[in-house]
Amino acid sequence: MNKKLMALAVAAAVAGPGLAVAQTSNTPTSIVPSPGVATSNGITLYGRLDETIMYDKFSKSAPNAAGVSANSELKKSDIQSAGNAMGFKGREDLGGGTSAWFQLEIGVWPSERLDTGTSTGNNWGGRNSAVGLSSGAGDIFLGVWDTPYKQVFGVWNSLTSGGFSAAGITIGMSDATGALNNVACAATVNNGTGSVTATGAGGVCTTELTASNTAWSRRMNNSVQYWTPIMGGFQAKFMTTMANYQSPGSSAVPLSGTAKPQEYSFNVTWARGPLSVGLGYDYHKGLRPSAVAGGEANPKDSAVQLGAKWNFGPGEIGAGYEQITYGNNAASGAADTGMKVPAYVVNGRFNVGPGALWGSYSATDATSCTGVNAIGTAVCGLKAKMYSLGYDYVLSKRTKMYVAYNKIDNGQGTNPVGGGAVGTTYYYIAGPATNNLNGTSGGNAAGTDVTTFGLGIQHVF
Repeated sequence: MNKKLMALAVAAAVAGPGLAVAQTSNTPTSIVPSPGVATSNGITLYGRLDETIMYDKFSKSAPNAAGVSANSELKKSDIQSAGNAMGFKGREDLGGGTSAWFQLEIGVWPSERLDTGTSTGNNWGGRNSAVGLSSGAGDIFLGVWDTPYKQVFGVWNSLTSGGFSAAGITIGMSDATGALNNVACAATVNNGTGSVTATGAGGVCTTELTASNTAWSRRMNNSVQYWTPIMGGFQAKFMTTMANYQSPGSSAVPLSGTAKPQEYSFNVTWARGPLSVGLGYDYHKGLRPSAVAGGEANPKDSAVQLGAKWNFGPGEIGAGYEQITYGNNAASGAADTGMKVPAYVVNGRFNVGPGALWGSYSATDATSCTGVNAIGTAVCGLKAKMYSLGYDYVLSKRTKMYVAYNKIDNGQGTNPVGGGAVGTTYYYIAGPATNNLNGTSGGNAAGTDVTTFGLGIQHVF
């Protein structure tokens, strides 16, 4: 392998309290520790800055029955901050093979000011942060942390520049940080002018933003995780999340009844030599309660993911497959509102000159859906695709520049439930402002394709 690329990989690996595991999201050199490795005392400052000049083209949104699109074509430039972070980590040897450790991480945006800390991680403890104990029996810790399911993204991912990986976009549906959601809590919504308005029937959850109820690339508040020791290359991880905002039955909850939100996440990984393999499973209950009388208040949703990556010397190739299953939450006798969302990705990188050429292809669609049109960014019967191609130019063991091309091809079609035009809404994590009604904020318009050319720089410390 190119010596400069190897040095950069080593620099990324030491970004956690111990020896970092593989990248766990679409952000570059994700900072996720393997807490049971390091035993030295002391506190370390670490971080990553990745800034991309983006030139974006948004196509017209899905046309209505009269052939008219709500949004016109749009071309504009922006700067994307792809998962930038800094943090402090520390470890104390308690003797007898046991140590205590902590990590406090914050999202940072050198190119902009953000005041919405609860939704961006732009507050201390807003990204992977916890306190825990390490011993020969493994690690247990409490805090805000990526789920074991999300961590499997790192098993197959080879793209570490600019946030162009399929992880958390076409794989994992979308990315979310926060507490287990509850419909009795208020939500923040865009009011069309770039600000947010609080809404909700049962009160405002003032201390924490709740996470998306359809996303599977999740960093969860109030979580408890246990990681086994690494034995023969194998490691298993378990997580559950406390339902801080579970509410009693009252007139404020949906007519379907009281939701009792739950989440459990698990993975098992194996890495030996040039090969790594991972299996992840995530289970949600009560995150999508029906709003109608007699509906299901606690539908059961699940996701399974399998990924692998092989390093063959001058390069590496990875592949992943995912099956998301949303359960039925309809009233008895009504059409089934369940949906299955399969997705796959193939990606890799190859050393060329002083850097590496990288690329990815991913696709996803929605099947087995009869009584529902859309869940999350997926739409029944429509396929979305994502293409990425780029080149990293390595300047030092901690700094590189890169160029990138990316396209998200969202599907357009006719709503099978009631007619009308529809489209998928897949889009970047922490991406540039999208093509909504005012062109400055909000989510991607239905059926809008996004083509991006990027020039960026990344530095880790």
